Amino acid sequence: MMNDQLPPLTRDAFYGGRITLDQPEEGFRGTSDAILLAAAVPPGCQHILELGAGVGAATLALAARRAVHGSDDDMHITAVERDPVIAAILTLNVANNQMDNRITVCVDDALTARPPWAGCHDLVMINPPYNDAASTVSENQQRLDAMAGDDLQTWINAGYRGLADKGRLVMISRADRLDEVMDGMHGKFGDLSLKAIHTRPDQPAKRVIISGRKGVAGPVHLLPPLMMRDESNKDSQAMRVISHDAGRLEIIPPGRDIGRVRLPHRG
Repeated sequence: MMNDQLPPLTRDAFYGGRITLDQPEEGFRGTSDAILLAAAVPPGCQHILELGAGVGAATLALAARRAVHGSDDDMHITAVERDPVIAAILTLNVANNQMDNRITVCVDDALTARPPWAGCHDLVMINPPYNDAASTVSENQQRLDAMAGDDLQTWINAGYRGLADKGRLVMISRADRLDEVMDGMHGKFGDLSLKAIHTRPDQPAKRVIISGRKGVAGPVHLLPPLMMRDESNKDSQAMRVISHDAGRLEIIPPGRDIGRVRLPHRG
């Protein structure tokens, strides 16, 4: 798709200008959810899959974070996006940030029954459409599709298919849908970690990041929460480290091994 066929775009900077992101003026746009998801990916992963990558906010953030901290030598990300227009913008963003050697864009339905990427990754990350479809209103269909969805189970199943045995799923969702996420992971993922994301210390959690390993038994770990803003309604110190300094959001409990994954041969 030629650039002159794309919708009007804006250009936004992340990580203090380390990466730029072209996004449609209208429609769903990358938010702090993408930055938090990228920050929650533990070190050491080699072959990473993002399902429903959009314009690439999480994928680009992860690649940039690993580059900033000098730990990206063996990492490659496959970013899957079904909307051809959004995928074209994703491809543009990868090129503009000179990450062609780290990121492969795949124009495909992330929920397809027999994906070519099945069983090939040590980590899958997902920022699914988690708003309630019945109560989400938008005149922009692309924004509506990206925001709202009733079937989180299908996304979890897709993540499961994309992982090698003992691979890790990292997912962000609304906190009030945690029960659905836990139900969807039951019998598929173990050694789960949960981190609540609060906008302010005096407010309930709005988001939750969930991590689990495919086919691994283990307890559920409830980790210390993240406060995005402090009492004065400014970015908290922890959030500044994540959003400006490309810092990591710890989702592995202290004393626990990240876990190594034997990946299939990639010819």
